[in-house]
Amino acid sequence: MPSPRRPGRKKARKRDPDELREEALRPSPYLGYDRVRLAAYLMGRGAYDLAEPQLRRAVWLNPFEAAFKQHLAWCLHKLGRGAEARDWIRQALEQKPDDPDTRRVSRIIETSLADQRPRSL
Repeated sequence: MPSPRRPGRKKARKRDPDELREEALRPSPYLGYDRVRLAAYLMGRGAYDLAEPQLRRAVWLNPFEAAFKQHLAWCLHKLGRGAEARDWIRQALEQKPDDPDTRRVSRIIETSLADQRPRSL
């Protein structure tokens, strides 16, 4: 028989021990890679809306890895959120200005945003 609850109180969500560990170690250059692997799998299947929170968590856990920000920018670009994607790709470029992949993603995002601007006659 279930235990009675007091009215008006929400049941406390049991915290995942892995998440508690991650939060205790944050920020860490060793965290986030598992989330990026999952996000890459999801993006490969077109599930960008599911990949986005995984990428945000990876960036939050490991702000030292510019590639995480690049992946998040690409995901946001694919979701049609170009302005936000531009902000993230700029942060990645600030961390790693010579990375060819980040520069390529930046060009794609900028081109896409330029194509969306209304043209004056």
